[in-house]
Amino acid sequence: MHILMECAKDYPITGDDVEQFKNKQVPDNENMRCLLACAYKKTGMMDDQGMLSVEGVNKYTQEYLGDDSNKLEKAHDFTDVCKSVNDVSVSDGSKGCDRAALMFKCSVDKAAEALTDEQVMMRYTKYVMACAKGKPVEMTDLMKLQQLEVPTKTEVKCVVACAYRRMGTLRSDGMFDQEASYKFAEECKEGDEKRLENGKKLADMCLKVNDEEVSDGDKGCERAALMFKCLTTNAPKVILSRIFFM
Repeated sequence: MHILMECAKDYPITGDDVEQFKNKQVPDNENMRCLLACAYKKTGMMDDQGMLSVEGVNKYTQEYLGDDSNKLEKAHDFTDVCKSVNDVSVSDGSKGCDRAALMFKCSVDKAAEALTDEQVMMRYTKYVMACAKGKPVEMTDLMKLQQLEVPTKTEVKCVVACAYRRMGTLRSDGMFDQEASYKFAEECKEGDEKRLENGKKLADMCLKVNDEEVSDGDKGCERAALMFKCLTTNAPKVILSRIFFM
C-alpha cells in the first residue's frame, strides 16, 4: 500500500477510484491506469519499457508468497497466462499506463483467488484515506503506517482510530473489540483453519490494550496507537500475512 501512496503523489485518485479497485473494476481513467503502472514499475513487475516483467513478477511473488507453496504456484500460473499482455499494441509505449490496465484486468480475470489479501489491503487503504481527508495529516505520515511505524502524532493516531472503527475493531467507547477481531480473522482465513486460529490468537494477545490507561477516553486515538503497536509487534510471531498488521 505504501507504494500506491507514493505513486498517488503524482497520480492523485479519488474515493470513487479506490472503490473501483476494491470492486476489481478495470481502471477507467488515465490517472488510475498510470497509478498502476507506477506501482508495477516500483515493484519490478513492469520494466522501464512498459512491459510486464516475468522475472520481476516472479521475484516479487517469491518475496511475499515464498512461504505458501500453493499461492506461489498460482502466482506463477498467473504470470504464464498474463504475460500475453505484452503482445497487445498500446498507444502510450514505455509509459505503460494502458498495459498496466491490461495487467490488472488479467489479474482479476485469471487470478481472482489470489487477491483476498489485496482486497483487505484495499479496504484498509480506503478507510485510512477517507479518515485522513480534511485532516492535518501528511502523506509521509500515512506511508509510515504502512512501514509499520507506530504513530506518535495525535492526528495520525486519530486517523488510525477512525480506520479501526470503520473496520469494526475499535468500539464507540474507544475500546478494542475482541469479537469483531475474531470476525475479521474469519473473513481472512482463506479456507485455512490454522490462519483463523492464529488470527484469533493475535486478538487475544492484544486484548490487554484495554487495560491501559489513556487520556482521551472514548475518542480512542491513544488506544488505537496501542492496538497498532501490539499488532505490529505480535503479528509476525503468529501470522505471516501483512494484512493483520493493520
